[in-house]
Amino acid sequence: MNSSIELNYLKPGDIVDIVAPSSKCNPKILDKIKILLRSWELQCHIPVDLFGESLLYANSDENRFIHLKRALLNDTSKAVWCLLGGFGSTKLIPLLSKIKPPNHSKLFIGFSDITALHIFLQGKWRWATIHGPSGYQVSLNKISKNSINLLKNMLFQSEKRLLYREIIPLNKLAENNITINSALIGGNLHLLQASLGTSWQINAFNKILLIEETNERAYRIDRVLAQLSQAGIFNQAKALLFGDLIDKGEPDGRFLIKETIQQFASQISLPVLQISNIGHGSINNPILLGHNAKLSMGNDYFLEFIL
Repeated sequence: MNSSIELNYLKPGDIVDIVAPSSKCNPKILDKIKILLRSWELQCHIPVDLFGESLLYANSDENRFIHLKRALLNDTSKAVWCLLGGFGSTKLIPLLSKIKPPNHSKLFIGFSDITALHIFLQGKWRWATIHGPSGYQVSLNKISKNSINLLKNMLFQSEKRLLYREIIPLNKLAENNITINSALIGGNLHLLQASLGTSWQINAFNKILLIEETNERAYRIDRVLAQLSQAGIFNQAKALLFGDLIDKGEPDGRFLIKETIQQFASQISLPVLQISNIGHGSINNPILLGHNAKLSMGNDYFLEFIL
């Protein structure tokens, strides 16, 4: 098993930095996230210029990076929570690569486009991070109350053990009675693809690789999986764990992603499984990335983290 990466959990009174490395949303959300964090007995720091003029993103590349850098290096805060996913975080990584990481890690939360930052922080800074609901989702109750409670419990380390049981095998190798002890990494499929050929390319060596995606047709999912396979990303992974893959559907009304994934699983030489409620659905349960996990297969299927 890989050595565990220290996680610095929250306690009442701690400060959470809110950042918007990707897309923008209605600024009125910021008042709601302040109220939310206050109800959790946390303090909230939001840059006064979080949103700015930009054609595609929450702010200019320069300003989004400044906010992110300040949050990551802020020695008075304990966590960084991304307001939204969307698109744009990959453009910040060349700038992020030039700064020296702080002496202590902090909790970093987000998903979707934020996958790029997860990959960078795990690969370059050796941080464990949380693939979990955005500040936007939680402050507007866009996801299930159970997912929100799980996130809160994780942030405060209310439990010493996290257990995920809604896991099914997708190929014969995943039906064997084996246990894998390794770190879980990954996130959004198209952000894994975006990492290829970059300085922060995903490295799944001896890892359990998580993949989720939304609003895509089957052929696009299949094409990206083929590219990742040809790039050697799966070659020395321990297992592949699909989260939610939300099917956009075909023009003729069919939904083919389930069968496409099943076919892919039958052609690859590592255990492939599916875990429910991780990703872009109305249930978006948080999960730890870059942290040791225990994946049990065969007689009993579960994924376990010891905090």
